[in-house]
Amino acid sequence: MATDVQIAARKLVSVNPATGEVLRELDCAGESEVRDAVSRARSAQPAWFEVGIRHRIKVLKNFQHLVQERKSEIARLITREAGKPYVEALTTEVLPVLDGARFYIENAYSLLRDEPVRHGNLAMKQKAGRIVREPHGVIGIISPWNYPFSIPASESLAALVAGNAVIVKPSEFTSQVALALAGLLHDAGVPEAVFQVVLGDGTTGAALVNSTMDKLVFTGSVSTGKSIAQSAGVRLLPVVLELGGKDPMLVLEDADIDIASSGAVWGSFVNAGQACLSVERCYVDRRIYEPFLDACV
Repeated sequence: MATDVQIAARKLVSVNPATGEVLRELDCAGESEVRDAVSRARSAQPAWFEVGIRHRIKVLKNFQHLVQERKSEIARLITREAGKPYVEALTTEVLPVLDGARFYIENAYSLLRDEPVRHGNLAMKQKAGRIVREPHGVIGIISPWNYPFSIPASESLAALVAGNAVIVKPSEFTSQVALALAGLLHDAGVPEAVFQVVLGDGTTGAALVNSTMDKLVFTGSVSTGKSIAQSAGVRLLPVVLELGGKDPMLVLEDADIDIASSGAVWGSFVNAGQACLSVERCYVDRRIYEPFLDACV
């Protein structure tokens, strides 16, 4: 998996973790670059919302077609920069993004349309209410290295189809995957200022957290999540935090031993165990403990 990155003079060096090969040298974004990105996004977002949901769904269809056409190329890039096997890159990253795009294409209109609200207050019986769903504005996404394509892509698609502008700060270990995502979205019809990528390390991420964006989505460690929550709380910035897990698996007496053992092994070791939902401990009914253990090992 991705294990090494060199940061010097505000530069990133993308390295193939399997070979040590330097893939590309990239510039880190500083506070001024992040500030400029947020400003561009702020200016571009209203027009993106005004084009309407039908146009945004059409852009998602374009994106879906491009990912389908380039799926092997995307998976190979993930393998080179993140180190995961090609099959895992394809099945746990690229294909879930296609599925997520399909979901938003099929459901965005119904999820985002106005919804009438009934009330039982007699004093208000001559009034009508409705829920109107409007975009937040500029959404910041700080994404991890373990799923460098599927996590930022799925989060970005949800934000974009709702009419938001998006700025992604990817892990410094997987910058090129994020740039590839940007290329796909731009080719699909998302304006460049509506979807931007700012590359960098924790300093760049901190600049994004402290910027004037309207909402932040972070995936990463508990310690960093706590720090972000504290910073965001000062100005009541809405945040979504997906942090590390400690996930159990329950195996009951009537479980199919073959299926349960295969699930336990796969759930523990897929992506080399680097997933927030990886199985980290199993609670097995004592009556099937021995056959379950034998099947696992």
